Amino acid sequence: MFRRVITSSAKKTLKRLSVQAQHALLEETEILIEDPFAGERLHGALSFLYSFHFKFENVHYRVAYSVDRDQKLIMIHLVGPRENFYDRLLRMFR
Repeated sequence: MFRRVITSSAKKTLKRLSVQAQHALLEETEILIEDPFAGERLHGALSFLYSFHFKFENVHYRVAYSVDRDQKLIMIHLVGPRENFYDRLLRMFR
């Protein structure tokens, strides 16, 4: 079983979401603890990351994360609504 770790950058974006959306995100990402490869692998410069998608109150959200198989960690790097998500992610990992 893997352990979920939320980075400081993800915590900042998580705080911008409503409390209900925060709870939904934590519930939805429970799937990753059992199956860390449930998300889709990204391409290009972000190929080391995975993207997990879910919908809450008619808004599409994304969770960008990486997997450390040796330490059994799921590192969540960025969360937020789908709009401009990948642009923010690219700027984050320049």
